[in-house]
Amino acid sequence: MHAPAAPVEDRDDSEVKDVVSQLRQDFSKYVKGVMEGKTPSVAARSTNYNEIQGSDIPLLDGRFNGRAGGQTVAPPIEIYHPVFGAFSERCKDPKLEIPNDVLCDTASLLRSVSKISVQEAPRDSETRGILAKILGVSFEHVVNTDETSCEFMCVQHTPQSINAAPALFQIKGELGAGGSDPSVQASFSYARFYCNLKRAEIRERSCCPAFLIGLAGPWLVIMGAVLTSRVITQRLSPYEWLGCSRVLDDAQVLQVARRLYALRLSIADLKEYYQNLSSPDVEPDHIHPRFCPCIKSFSLDGENVLFVYVQPLERDPSSVTFKAIRSDTQSPIVIKFARRYGEAAHKWMADKRLAPKLLTCESLGEKYGNLLLVVMEFVKGQTLHDAYDPTEPLPEYVRSGVRKALDVLAQGDFVFGDLRRPNVMLENENEGEELEVPLKKRIRFIDFDWAGREGSDLRYPFHLASVVRKASGALENDPITRAHQDKMFENL
Repeated sequence: MHAPAAPVEDRDDSEVKDVVSQLRQDFSKYVKGVMEGKTPSVAARSTNYNEIQGSDIPLLDGRFNGRAGGQTVAPPIEIYHPVFGAFSERCKDPKLEIPNDVLCDTASLLRSVSKISVQEAPRDSETRGILAKILGVSFEHVVNTDETSCEFMCVQHTPQSINAAPALFQIKGELGAGGSDPSVQASFSYARFYCNLKRAEIRERSCCPAFLIGLAGPWLVIMGAVLTSRVITQRLSPYEWLGCSRVLDDAQVLQVARRLYALRLSIADLKEYYQNLSSPDVEPDHIHPRFCPCIKSFSLDGENVLFVYVQPLERDPSSVTFKAIRSDTQSPIVIKFARRYGEAAHKWMADKRLAPKLLTCESLGEKYGNLLLVVMEFVKGQTLHDAYDPTEPLPEYVRSGVRKALDVLAQGDFVFGDLRRPNVMLENENEGEELEVPLKKRIRFIDFDWAGREGSDLRYPFHLASVVRKASGALENDPITRAHQDKMFENL
C-alpha cells in the first residue's frame, strides 16, 4: 500500500491543463475498456476476476492479482457521497424506530432464506418479494444496449430522461451458485450499467453512487459503489448470516431489520438525489467534480470557507490529497483527508517556517467515518524527490538543512515517522526578495500523518508500505521512535 500522500511541486498552468486533460482521457479509456470487457457473470468467475484485477481496468475493491500486483485500494467511499456515511450512522443509531411491518417482514425473510434452495424447490422468487417489500422498492430487470444486465435493480428516472440505479441486487439460491461471489458479480454489473454510453449524461453529472446488495442463500452483504476515475466498491457490512439457527433469538431479527431499514432510508435518499440530478459547476482547467470528494468547505475562525478542487496531488485513484482554490481569497490550498494527523507537530514546525501554515485539522464526524480534514497553505516548490536524482545522495547542504529542521522538531519532543524525499520540500524563493535565501533555509516538511510526540503511543499503521519498512527498519504497528526517524535520515 502507499504511504500517506504529500503535496507535491507546484505546476504552471500548462501542466495543470495536462493533468486535467490526462485524467479525462484516462477515464474515457477506462469506460471503453469496461464496455469491451467480459460480461458481469463471466467476469465474476474467479479466474477471470483475477485476470481483470491484474489489468488496467480493475475494480477498486481491495482484491488484487497476486502475480501482477497493482493498486486496488481507494479512499473511503463516504467522502464521495454522504449517503454511505448516513447509512452507517443509521445502522448504529439506537434511536432509529423500525416499523413493525419491517420487523415482521424481516422475520419472514430469515425463515425464507433458511430453506435450502435446490432445483426441485427454488425459493428465489419468494425471497425477492419479501426483500423488495422490506426495502420499499420494486425489482426491475433492465437490459443494457449490449444485452448484458444486472439480475435486478431499483431504478429512478432522472431529469435527463435516463434511468439511474440507486441500488443493484444480485440474488443467488446458495453461496457459490453460478461459480461466483454475488458481491463481485454485482460490482461488475454496476460497472457495466454506468459505463454504458446511454448513461454518459449521468456520468457527466455525478459519481453515480449506488448500493450493491448480494444475497446468496442465508448470506447478505451490503456495499457502496461510486464511479470516479475507476469503479470503487466497498463493503458497508460484512457477509451477515440470516439463517434461523438458534431458538430464543429475537435479537437477530432486530439486528437484521435495523440494517435493512437503514438501507431502505438510504436508497430513498439516493432516489431523491437522482430525481433532482443537475449539472455541476465545472471550472476551466479544474478536474471534474466526479473525481473529487463531496466535502467542499472547512471551518476557519468560526466561518465556513468554500473551496474548489483543482487537481489531485498524486496521479493515483487512491489519492487523498488535492490542490484546491479558496472561493473567498482565490488563494491555493492543499486539502487532505487523513485517519490521524500530527497537528501539534505541524503547528510547531509551521511557527518556525519549516512547514506550510496549517489552516485547520478538523474531524468530519461519524458520517464520514471520523476522518480528519486537513487544510494547509499551498507551498510553491519541489519535493526532494523531484529536485534531485533519486539514485544519487542529496547534496550535503540539503542534508544539513534537513538535519537542522529535525533538531527543531526535537526541541518540541516530536518525531517525524515518514522522513522520505517526497515529504520534504524546497520552497521557491519569493519574487521581489532582495537577498537570495540559502537553499537549506527553504526546507519545508509537508506530511505529518505519522508525526507526534515520542512515547505517546504513536505507531506505524498496519499494511505499512515496504518502502517505509526498508527505510526506517520499522514493522507494522511498531511504536514510532526517534531511532526510526534517524535511520530514515541516513537513508534520505
